[in-house]
Formats: sequence, structure tokens, C-alpha cells
Amino acid sequence: MADTDRSYLLPPFLKSRARTRIVCTIGPATGTLSRIKRLIRSGMSVGRLNLSHGNSSDHDGYVKILRQAAEEMGVAVGILADLPGPKYRVGDMAEPEITLTTGQRFILLRTPCDGNTERASVWPLGLHNDIKKGSLVLIDEGSVELRVDSIDEESIYCRVTRGGIMKPNKAVTAPGNTTTVDYFTPETEEALAWVESSDIDFVGLSYVRNGEDVVRVRSQLSAAGKTPQLVAKIEIQQAVDNLVDILDKSDAVMVARGDLGVELPFERVPSVQKQIIRMANEIGKPVITATQMMESMIEAPMPTRAEVTDVYNAVRDGTDAIMLSAETSVGKYPYRAVQAMTKIAKRAERYLEHPKLAGRRRDAASKGGLPVDDAIADVAAVTASSLNAKAIVAFTTSGSTAARVAAYRPVTPLLALTPNIGAGAKLALRWGVIPVAVKVHDNIQAMFAEASNLAIETKIAKEGDTIVAVAGLPIGVSGTTNMLRVITLPEPVSHG
Repeated sequence: MADTDRSYLLPPFLKSRARTRIVCTIGPATGTLSRIKRLIRSGMSVGRLNLSHGNSSDHDGYVKILRQAAEEMGVAVGILADLPGPKYRVGDMAEPEITLTTGQRFILLRTPCDGNTERASVWPLGLHNDIKKGSLVLIDEGSVELRVDSIDEESIYCRVTRGGIMKPNKAVTAPGNTTTVDYFTPETEEALAWVESSDIDFVGLSYVRNGEDVVRVRSQLSAAGKTPQLVAKIEIQQAVDNLVDILDKSDAVMVARGDLGVELPFERVPSVQKQIIRMANEIGKPVITATQMMESMIEAPMPTRAEVTDVYNAVRDGTDAIMLSAETSVGKYPYRAVQAMTKIAKRAERYLEHPKLAGRRRDAASKGGLPVDDAIADVAAVTASSLNAKAIVAFTTSGSTAARVAAYRPVTPLLALTPNIGAGAKLALRWGVIPVAVKVHDNIQAMFAEASNLAIETKIAKEGDTIVAVAGLPIGVSGTTNMLRVITLPEPVSHG
């Protein structure tokens, strides 16, 4: 064993986390160092920044404290930044909340103005081109419903068919109407410029319509020397229609149920959610289930039974991650919300159908013959379960080896040993992966000894137990998962 105790590499609270990842939106309710640390202890794996709200100074501050908290706690925490995308929104308001009454007339304007009970502006420009007389227009996911009476060059004249409260910067949608505005709206360009100057692991693409939208964003970020993973948010009918193409071009997907439930008939959302999760599982890419998962906990200290069931079923269906939005950004009970999610996810994971989920991936990957790296990942999960191994240890530089194993949903705890802490943060959306920073080794036997020492020193396993190690040779070459080894602890540094 090593001369020094390295148990700090695996803080105790990581061992009691749910294996399903939890994404928390950061905002005024949680945007301090002590509060971020409390979110991490409660179960947060990824901090989310909604670039449609706040300003660059706020976001810079959140990135700084997320990185500081992760470093001080010895945990890999991912950062997800959501681009505005070609999503229409109402502009500024004269008051924080404006009440509209059923039956009244209301005007949507091209020209910026302070919204009131008679009118509001819509940004970016383009809504005039995407709707027609008689179109239904929803504000804030249906909090207010309008019907278009007529359109001229400057104004969209509407009648309020369902009154409610309108707030600044909330989404404006026209179900059944295709968004023709260019993906790179001025707001999206501004957000991308901020991403290019920041330390971001994941970029969420709001209102993505097809694979080409994903390719264009990736090209622009690559030209700036940035390679974050791209999370395509599935929230409109076009995206559902182009799901195969979007999954192929993106690194992960999000079931963004708020807008999806506005764009589609609400009764279709559960089946579409299950479809997206299944298809993402099949190709081994992470999927996040988001929006209104714990909505009542913005104001209440306990979730509703319907919310508990919703989270439970998403985990059982195979989602990699579950997400909190206003619950943690502005809610009254952010830590209770994360803790509740953790409890529900852990309960659901007791009954997870691991063989069925692994079979989804295996069947899809084996079309045309199972690649070596997938075969190794699959066998690692099966072998570890059969031997009752205490852990699967994946040596990974880029994160790809651990990601492949995670796609087969192993019953056994999965540790990703990586010399690249950035790769660890990019694994933060992967189901069940615990990234651990280790030093670089130049020979495979030293890596085996490192895994043995880590397992014993962190009390994951004891002498006489077994662990399963997977790695790629030559060492340090990405995408070469080609070796599996069963190790009985302790493993000597050298066979002599």
C-alpha cells in the first residue's frame, strides 16, 4: 500500500450519492461558495447556468465559485451553460408581474418597449414571419394564452383567450408553427462569446431543430479552441422529428419538458420522454430529464406525491440525470429539493433493470459486429456482477473508457481514474461514474497497483476482495478500450 492516506480522493459523501446524476440550476438562492458546497454534499453533480437570465458578471462569478468549491472538496463537478437559442421571449416589463385578463386585447411588438397590460415586445425578431391569423401564442409555457387576430409590419394584434400573469423574459411559443429564425440570434451569439471565454464543460442548445444546428455551434466553438460537450435540448416537434440526426451530432440530450409540453399535446409528452431516453440509452449517450420535476418545492418543503413518482419513473426508465431549475436557482428549499431527488433516485435504483438497460446498448452497438471497446465495457459490467466485485475501475484520459462502461449500467460501483480533472468534470453527466484524479503512469502494472491502493485506502474494498480494471493500450491514447483485468487485492507494484 502507499505510504500516504489518499482517502481524500474519494470524499465519503460520494459513496452515498445516487448513481443517477443531479443537475442544479445556480441562481440567487444558491450562488455563494458555502451554498454551492452544500448543493454538492446534497448530491449535485453538475451546476447549470441559464444564459437567458442574469448577466455575464453573474455567470463569471458562478463559474468561479463552482470551480473553487469542487477543488476544495476534491470532487469533479461539471458546469452546463444553456444558450438562449432561437427561442422567442417577451422583453422588459414595467412591473415584475403583469396580469392579463381573459377577453382583453393585447399587442406583441417588434420594437423594444416596457411591457404593460396592453403591449409587450418580443425578441429576437422573427415571430411575425412564423405565425398567421388564428395562430395560438403561449407566454411562459401557457401561463397566458393569446389568439392572433391580425398582423402588420410592426404589431401582432391578439385577444387574450386565457388570462394570467406575464413576467419579463419568459418564453413565447406558437405550437405547430416552425421557427424560421436563424439559430445564431444576437442573444445566442452573445452567449456563445461568453462560453468561448469561460471554463464550461457542457453547452445546452435550446430550441435545437436538427443536427445542423448542433454542427454549427460545434464548429464555432471549435474555431475558438473550445471543445465542450453539446447537450441538445429536445423541446419542439421539429427536434422530435429529427431525433436520430440530433442524437448522432450531439454528445448528450435533454428532455426539456416545459417547452415540449407546450409544443406538443400534453398527453404525448410521457411517451416522447420514454422514446428519447430509450434512444439515448441505445447509442450510449447521456440523457437528462428536466423541467418541473420538483416544481412545488420552489415554495414548499416537501415534493408532491406526483413529483416523487415522476422522478422515480424517469430513473427506472433509464435517464442518466435529473434536473432542477427554479427549485435551486430561486426556490426557498434548494437543498431539500436535491436531497429529496437523491432519496427518490436511490430508491428507484434498487429496482433498476440493469440487464434490460445493458441490452438496449448491446443490441444497438452490435449491429454490424460489436466493436472491441464496447465488448470490453459490456464484459466488464457482467464480470464484475458475476464475481461480486467491489468496484469497476476504468483508467481513462479523455473519459471515453468510463463513459462506455457506464452505458452498460453496471450494478457494481464505477470509478474513473483519470490524470485529467477536466475529463472528470465532463463525466459528471454519466450515470454512476465517480471520477478520481490520479497521477500519470507510464506502465500498466503501476496503474493496476494504483487501482488496488485506491480501493483499499478509500475503504471501497479490503484485502482479498476483487475489483475489475478496464483500460486501453497504448496508455494515454483516447478511444482504445481494449483490456480487462480482474485484480485480487492487494496488487503488487511489480510481479518481480
